[in-house]
Amino acid sequence: MSLPRLLHLLPILPLALAAAPKRPLAMAYYYTWYGTPWGKAGSFQKWSDPKKAGPLAPKGTDANTIALPPAIRQTRSGAYPLIGLYDSMDPDVVRWHIRLAKAAGLDAFLVDWWAEAGWQTPRHWTRDVFRDVVLPIAEEEDFKIVLFDETPQFVDDFTQVKRWTREALKRYGKSPAYLKIDGKPVWAVYQLWEGKLTPDQGRELIRETEAAVGPVYWIFDKMRARGKAKGGIELFCPEEWLKIKEIDCISGYAMFSTWRVDEYAKLKPLYARFSQSVHAAGKQIMLPVHPGHDNRRINEKPYHIERRNGETYRGFWRAAVEGGSDFIGITSFNEWPETTVIEPALTWPDPYFYLRLTAEFQGTSFTPPALPPLTSLDPLMAAFLKDRRAAAPKAK
Repeated sequence: MSLPRLLHLLPILPLALAAAPKRPLAMAYYYTWYGTPWGKAGSFQKWSDPKKAGPLAPKGTDANTIALPPAIRQTRSGAYPLIGLYDSMDPDVVRWHIRLAKAAGLDAFLVDWWAEAGWQTPRHWTRDVFRDVVLPIAEEEDFKIVLFDETPQFVDDFTQVKRWTREALKRYGKSPAYLKIDGKPVWAVYQLWEGKLTPDQGRELIRETEAAVGPVYWIFDKMRARGKAKGGIELFCPEEWLKIKEIDCISGYAMFSTWRVDEYAKLKPLYARFSQSVHAAGKQIMLPVHPGHDNRRINEKPYHIERRNGETYRGFWRAAVEGGSDFIGITSFNEWPETTVIEPALTWPDPYFYLRLTAEFQGTSFTPPALPPLTSLDPLMAAFLKDRRAAAPKAK
């Protein structure tokens, strides 16, 4: 190419680069409610339910299910963790999870938040896990976390909800690991169904919190679905919530609890129209992305989204990005009872398959970090891995 022709092209290069779509921030929901008898919980928590749990998921439920080793235990999930059952208070396990997320190109964890949660066993378990393990390790690993507050949906005492929100943001919001957008700490509010937090209470929560801690970036889970007169459905945010100017972002935790659509061709127009309506109200949007769903071992009326060897995950992610989502909300990193996980599982021929896909979507390559030490693993799994290593051929 001649020099004059090259010089002619140079002025338009910055414009071409500026027109490239911005990659949405990708966050995965992270659960801290697990306990084991050999861990600090002192008992199984969220793993087993003797009244409902049976054998692991039936053979052939997903195309990529494989035979499992004899080290597995009975669980509530349709898949089985690569490291066996684990205790959320174990720092080696949490560090491994964060390193997995970083290796896959994730930007943050949305960490489940139940505040005091005196009904939990052990008492205040998830609060203590976040305070004592997740937050300090996220700081050490230079990884971002956000609290995903479930109390407005499940706690009846609104005065408590407001106090817990203020106290948490005061205590954790200034941490270098706590995600900030536009310089403001992020607070994500879960409310999948109507009948709990009202719009007036939402305004009150925002007003009293910001009076105590300063500006906050607010994400409210208010994705709804309704049928249209001429057939089909649409996703929407109730108008009374869109009018709350202090809300920065509208999210949706799950399509499987909003309207059961899981194929790209149907998702794309739904997501696109929903994004347009939220953006028109001057807000950002976080659309849900699912690798699959299987609650057949915990629900009397179960629902199963086939993983389709990764195509379900690809379709959701593609529909969210093409639909103009500002953030990707992956449901989930490790919600094992509903089996929406991307955490490595023994039930897939490649345990890291969904993290490799995540890295692909994020434009990076995935290299698995080292497993936690055997002392942090389920004793059955530790013994299995130790025997397998002992039987492996020795390098010459």
